Amino acid sequence: MGKRNAAVNNWLSDNRRFADLFNGAVFDGRQIIRAEELEDLDRETDIVISGKGGTSKGVQRYRDIVKRWRGGTDLAVLACESQARIHYAMPVRNMLYDSLAYTEQIRQIWKFHKNKRDKERAENRDNRITEEEYLSRFRKTDSIVPVLTLVFYYDLKQWDGAQDLYGMFGLNMQTEEGRILCKYIPNYRINLVDAGNISDLGMFHTDLQQMLGVLKYRQDKKELKEYIYENRDYFAGVDVETYQALRAFLHSENMLKDFTVSGKEARIDMCQALEELYQDGVKEGREEGASMIILNMLKSGMSVSDIKKYTGVEDGMIAQVQKSMGTLIHK
Repeated sequence: MGKRNAAVNNWLSDNRRFADLFNGAVFDGRQIIRAEELEDLDRETDIVISGKGGTSKGVQRYRDIVKRWRGGTDLAVLACESQARIHYAMPVRNMLYDSLAYTEQIRQIWKFHKNKRDKERAENRDNRITEEEYLSRFRKTDSIVPVLTLVFYYDLKQWDGAQDLYGMFGLNMQTEEGRILCKYIPNYRINLVDAGNISDLGMFHTDLQQMLGVLKYRQDKKELKEYIYENRDYFAGVDVETYQALRAFLHSENMLKDFTVSGKEARIDMCQALEELYQDGVKEGREEGASMIILNMLKSGMSVSDIKKYTGVEDGMIAQVQKSMGTLIHK
């Protein structure tokens, strides 16, 4: 997991934001999932799969964020995979993650039964398991909870990868052969959240709404600046986690300062940070424009003293342009 995804996952893993993301994306903004009903689960899934002939193979995967949703009883396992780039095999990747999550549930249920049987045998009580149940490692009366995974995609480029398993097949599903295969091959669909292209931000009720607004306007510096100032009450004092997530969302890790301060009380003025970034860009643009003027003057044969006279620039800038001219000629 890259540094960018780590910042986004750290920010999204807050229970209030995580619940808000699922309520907005899955339940159209209705407050179905509550923050207090969420519990963190181990992100690592390590399963040993036994095959015929006594062979076995370990499978290990890490999820970005995974939580248990409990409303009195276990209702679902909720997972989020953050994507800073398009993953063209995402349907198969997510299908594997979800399958491993179901496999782990079955393993834990069977482990519970085994411990219970051992205890009952010690107490001379009998709780018979049928041959089919033993073979399945799953009793007829057992049940598992559903696994719901969102793909939180936040790059500028529009997602152009497959959004289901069928989309990855090199088959024409409109032909007779394709229709027959569709009848017998189950599909698997990813739940894509294109974070930069959400039309109704009102479905979100935490600061996820403001952050999704940043993603919506990030391609236009003027609109982004206006949006941030319109929401100054929020952006004038964001915490460090939010600031790091903003840097990732804006793809500005190398432009916005990396604050090392920590703690819940630390606050950063995003309006000021963006203004400084904007002014730096203006300054760089002016310097680049001045360099082009000097370059054209030098090419026309104008002397250094005349260039200084007409432009008012320092010797250092002229020397730098002269050096770049030598590099250009060499190339």
